[in-house]
Amino acid sequence: MADDFFTNDPFQDIVNQMFGGRTGRRSRVIRREEEEGDTEEFLETDEAYYLILETPGFEEDDAFIKIKGKELEIKLTKKNLEGIKHYLVAKLEQGLTLTKTLPEDANTKNFEYTLRNGMLEVRIPKR
Repeated sequence: MADDFFTNDPFQDIVNQMFGGRTGRRSRVIRREEEEGDTEEFLETDEAYYLILETPGFEEDDAFIKIKGKELEIKLTKKNLEGIKHYLVAKLEQGLTLTKTLPEDANTKNFEYTLRNGMLEVRIPKR
């Protein structure tokens, strides 16, 4: 019984996906080809979709995330540049903007996100 807890851990599935390991039974990665040839990746569980991005240098206060229609829009702009090395300031001031098309059964009214230690995780429940 205790072995099932570790072999069926959704967080471990996320780590395995990021580092090329094998996933467990509860999740899979969805890939969609966009018109421009871009590939979208969402981690899917029975309850939700996850988008996980590396965002070094940004904090939760720097994030603006919204869903409009079937589009997830992510904007990161560094608000506090105090103590940042001069060669990083321009890149962090420029920020990051990303738009992703959501899966059809995503609940666009109810989503949440966290940004900690340079990792942004967006969780969008299924309908």
